[in-house]
Amino acid sequence: MPVKNKKSRTPDATTQRYLPFSQIRDNIIIMKDNSARVILKCSTINFLLKSAEEQDSIIMSFQRFLNSIDFPIQIIVRSTKLDIDTYLQKLENTAIKQTNELLQRQTYEYIEYLKKLIEVANIMKKDFYLVVAIDKENDKSVRDISLIWKFKNFWSSINSWDDLLKIKSQIRELNNYRKWLNQRVNVIKWSLESIWIKVSELDKTELVKLLTDYYNPSLENFNSIKSSIDNYNLI
Repeated sequence: MPVKNKKSRTPDATTQRYLPFSQIRDNIIIMKDNSARVILKCSTINFLLKSAEEQDSIIMSFQRFLNSIDFPIQIIVRSTKLDIDTYLQKLENTAIKQTNELLQRQTYEYIEYLKKLIEVANIMKKDFYLVVAIDKENDKSVRDISLIWKFKNFWSSINSWDDLLKIKSQIRELNNYRKWLNQRVNVIKWSLESIWIKVSELDKTELVKLLTDYYNPSLENFNSIKSSIDNYNLI
């Protein structure tokens, strides 16, 4: 009995068409509307432990920061269940190496206490992000930079001198685009670090992890989804 050849289903034909972004290049999320995003993770400060003068200074500095930027930003506060598996594993390794029997027993009891506490209390953690955007259609502070990104089979498209010139132009546009984003990121870093908030740009792996957790929070095997995305040249 002949076996019918079934067409392999790719993300382009399934879930990817419902996502607002098309790919990730050099830590930059390329949206389907030809705009782009860079995501920054921000540290936290204990505002309530500051003195009244320090609190006023922080508020005024943050107000000046918001008034000084001439480009759009998005503030994201994300709450997730606290994952202490790595910490528990570290404690177990410490307990195994412990030569003092009393300290070893207390370490194991502390591990069991933490496990029960997490189960009962459902402790959450908060992460803070800033999304920096560039939209060449609506952003007046950016020169007209074309975002025609056709890099899937990148080198296979080099068939003539015209194709080579087109690819060089695309690379040049990408470099210009990255330059504008870096300028905005540097402004944000300088402003927020003046009020003791450290800012770090998410790299490609961290972006994939964040987007995977956001769109599919129940997915536990992050490595499998990253491998699948890599195989389809979406990153």
